[in-house]
Amino acid sequence: MSLRHAALALLSAEPMTGYQLVQYFDDTVGLMWAASDSQIYPELRRMEADGLIRAETIPRGERAEKRLYKITPRGRARLRAWTSESIPYPPMRDVHRLQITYGEFTSLANVRKHLSEHLDYYTWRRNQWVKLLETIRAAQFPLMRARLDKSRPGLRRRIIAFKELALEGQVAHADAEIAWARRGLQMIDELDRAESGDAGPPDDA
Repeated sequence: MSLRHAALALLSAEPMTGYQLVQYFDDTVGLMWAASDSQIYPELRRMEADGLIRAETIPRGERAEKRLYKITPRGRARLRAWTSESIPYPPMRDVHRLQITYGEFTSLANVRKHLSEHLDYYTWRRNQWVKLLETIRAAQFPLMRARLDKSRPGLRRRIIAFKELALEGQVAHADAEIAWARRGLQMIDELDRAESGDAGPPDDA
């Protein structure tokens, strides 16, 4: 249920429409817990039914309306309880490591392609996390600014420090994945050179 708790955390900063929540989600917690519009909007309806948030209908232009979501005391209590829970770690399921483990069943060119894609992906992700980390450190992110303005000084330090820690972990994870992919590409080059001098028949000949 981390989608629910991520939405509660965003709404604890300030009320927002579903559209605003989706935008903030993509730019913040979505970098750690991805969710699509088709997942977020139904979850908002379930949260409203469970009394964790309430919706107020407000005008949008001259004829249309939109719903403004606000966290309820029950929602804040649920968010506090969740942040205190010990969350079990999921079973290890790493499809990319599994695929590389059995790289002998395909060509070196294919393995090189997989590793290059891995390198490109985590380089892109790292850039996203670093950009958000810099914004957090400068206290420039609008939603966090709203949260800071309503908080006492001691809590303001925590708000920034914990977000820094989470994003530093993401950057460190990306660095490790980038280093692993580069090591793999180096290994492929070494295997390629070694096998180019091997005149023996293929294993399935």
